[in-house]
Amino acid sequence: MKTIKFIGACLLVALLVLSACKPNAIDATPTDVLDDIRTVAARTIEAMTTQLLQTSQAQETLSPQPPILTEELPDPTQSEIIPSVEVPTAEIIETPTPSELTPDPNKACDLAAFVSETVPDGSQLYPGTMFNKIWTLRNEGTCTWTKDYAVVFISGDSMLAPAVMQLTDTEVKPGESLELSMPLIAPSLSGSYRADFKLRNAAGVLFAFKNPDHTFWADIQVQDGVIHLVHAYCSAAWSSDAGKLHCPGLPSDAAGYVYSDNAPKLENGAVDDEPTLWLGVQAVQQGYIKGVYPAMKIPNNARFSSILGCGNGLQKCAVKFILAYQEGDGQLRQLGSWDEVYDGEFTKLSLDLSELGGRTVSIVLIARAIDSWEDGKIHLLEPVIKP
Repeated sequence: MKTIKFIGACLLVALLVLSACKPNAIDATPTDVLDDIRTVAARTIEAMTTQLLQTSQAQETLSPQPPILTEELPDPTQSEIIPSVEVPTAEIIETPTPSELTPDPNKACDLAAFVSETVPDGSQLYPGTMFNKIWTLRNEGTCTWTKDYAVVFISGDSMLAPAVMQLTDTEVKPGESLELSMPLIAPSLSGSYRADFKLRNAAGVLFAFKNPDHTFWADIQVQDGVIHLVHAYCSAAWSSDAGKLHCPGLPSDAAGYVYSDNAPKLENGAVDDEPTLWLGVQAVQQGYIKGVYPAMKIPNNARFSSILGCGNGLQKCAVKFILAYQEGDGQLRQLGSWDEVYDGEFTKLSLDLSELGGRTVSIVLIARAIDSWEDGKIHLLEPVIKP
């Protein structure tokens, strides 16, 4: 646009110069020497104007002008420099497996922590009561408890607990817990009883809690009252002419046997639900089996009661049952005896023990074959001593 205005101005100036310098037509004067100069100037201006027009048109055709921006563009040389920001890289922390954990130097390899228990201290039980004491213990050490670990009776009254019992048949890793169930039998005499235990590792080293002198235990009170002979039968010492017998035994033991049964099949074929003691005589002529219970205090005005019978289908059964007692190292004294044969009937036993009231004696049970030992197996259905 500015170029066109400039060309127009040049043309106007040239016309004015030419107009001022041109002679009148009526003046027939000789030719002015400046005409040639003016002519050359005019032609020069014309040529320049033509060239400028062509150049301007060519630029408009080949290079379109960009739109006019109303917003002032920043000077690239003065643009704000944006600092580069370093993006942090997330650090991956691998969690070590338990086997890779560094052992705590402040913890022992073998250490237990008490969690809970059943049969609280001071629980009152009748003589001969069978029960399970359960402790929940947590592995607080850095070593895994394996099947080679054991629980060991340490001191007190064992209540017929095993001297050593396997702790677990699976692995108990640090931080895990287990339930330790110990079968126990309340003693026959009234009074307070406590059995103390510890754990033992695979190397035979005893351990328990942070205080190495501490143990875990069962603590009960035995009441005067009912004495369940079937519950405490393995507290008795069982024997025959063959010697000491295992308790419980098996019906296949030729030396004689004893075991308990909570669903006995009786002589008449009926199945009972009372706890029953089975006695099998030694497999010899007039073979016998004898069980001597630990000393117990007999309640006042007590009676011995049970139901006697032969085993189901044992048609040759003919056995004498004898109830006796022994006081201290004294002689064995008989309290009563009953003959039992296979006849489809039972014998109800009820014997007054008033003479023993308040005395501490060992009750003795004896089963003896009358003649042949064949089928010599009898039951005592729920044998008890109670007022």
